[in-house]
Amino acid sequence: MKKLYTLIAAALLATGAAAQNPSAYFMEGSTFRSQFNPAFAPLRGYVNIPVLGGVDINVSGNLALDNVLYPRNGKLVTLLDGSVSANEALGNLKANNLLGIGSRINVIGFGAFTKNHKNFWSFDLNLRVNEDTNLPRSLFEFIKLGQEGNINGFGASASAYAEAAFSYSFPLMNDRLYVGVRGKFLAGLARANVNYDRFNVSLQKDRWYVDTQGSIDITAGGAEVDVNPETGIFEPGDIDIKPTKPAGYGFAVDLGATYDILPNLQASLAVTDLGFISWSKKNSVAGVSTQTLEFSGVTVPDDGSDPTPDFDFEMLKFRPTDAKSASKMLRASLNAGLEYEVWRHKIGIGLLYTARFWEYKTLHNITGSVNFHPVRWFTLTGSYSVIDNRGGAVGLALNLCPSWINFFIATDVVTAKHTPQWIPVKQSMMNVTLGLGVPIGKRSHRIPAYVWKQDKR
Repeated sequence: MKKLYTLIAAALLATGAAAQNPSAYFMEGSTFRSQFNPAFAPLRGYVNIPVLGGVDINVSGNLALDNVLYPRNGKLVTLLDGSVSANEALGNLKANNLLGIGSRINVIGFGAFTKNHKNFWSFDLNLRVNEDTNLPRSLFEFIKLGQEGNINGFGASASAYAEAAFSYSFPLMNDRLYVGVRGKFLAGLARANVNYDRFNVSLQKDRWYVDTQGSIDITAGGAEVDVNPETGIFEPGDIDIKPTKPAGYGFAVDLGATYDILPNLQASLAVTDLGFISWSKKNSVAGVSTQTLEFSGVTVPDDGSDPTPDFDFEMLKFRPTDAKSASKMLRASLNAGLEYEVWRHKIGIGLLYTARFWEYKTLHNITGSVNFHPVRWFTLTGSYSVIDNRGGAVGLALNLCPSWINFFIATDVVTAKHTPQWIPVKQSMMNVTLGLGVPIGKRSHRIPAYVWKQDKR
């Protein structure tokens, strides 16, 4: 079972469910804000510092790290380790344990206002990586307790792609309504899917019976597989990739709008990453794994605890099948916000709802924020997020935009308990966003309270 343990441990340590940083949504003046809603615009045009212009890393799920990692003898071990009791390991697990990671790196980014200082356009070249994994509780029950059952929905999905995005926003209805559209050309770099549709384990008299059916599908530039000529099967380690060119192409759009219900009350709505990538079969490797095995042995632990089955059903060995081209939808998000400004646009109270549509589940977040902008070039935001009716996270965001620099940073691990490596262990999400750019051009006329007389034309 070592292969199975290794697979699950890697998934537990390497993944979380991705989300955009909600603390940055109301970070007025930030060049990154328009990624949530293309109708948003910064206070001035900008040129981002390459690679440092916008870095966004998001990790979350329905488990905190202290439900997965346990201190033992001065080091951390996974819940699969023999030193962790079954009651301790299984007590905090959900029926489906969703884990994943998402990142966005802005390679090139720039934007500017038109002559009316209200219409705004921008161009971005981003690198993006998304991954999510579903590990059912029944899988851990089998490993820790030797408990029979039907283990369904065990799988992982990952993709990496580059996006070239052009956005444009403009006013309607005497500036009460702003509409934004972002078109994205996508170049797929790599994707991988491993899923087990059937994973049944049963105990009959003195024998264990295992019946599994799974599939693997990998697409990347120059993907090739070295199949064992004697057995006709391969393992994931036998796949060789040469990502020197895209393995697929696609298109996506972001659609957004803001509407001033009252002079100081603004509603916003956006759908992002609505699109797909068509992956080429010429760069794909596919296989299936169907195993029906039986085993009569057990391993009895030294501590006298319950014995567990000890067999290797070779679930990670696949028989090659014909690769097919595939069109895969991106993981879209829905953002709906409401912000009320008081004291001549110096303090704002915001409420944000986010829905994220991923491979295995749709997740929902609600974030409340208080936003301080005492001067035009400075914004400070404090937030609290509730994740899928579970625990929450405290966030903090800062944006500085004087005449010579645009710097922003946001995180939601402000009050979390951390490891020495600054990894939160008590909360089930982690978001970090930062960027650096240079302001250019005249100031926006979208916010009357921010417009100087000398800015007007």
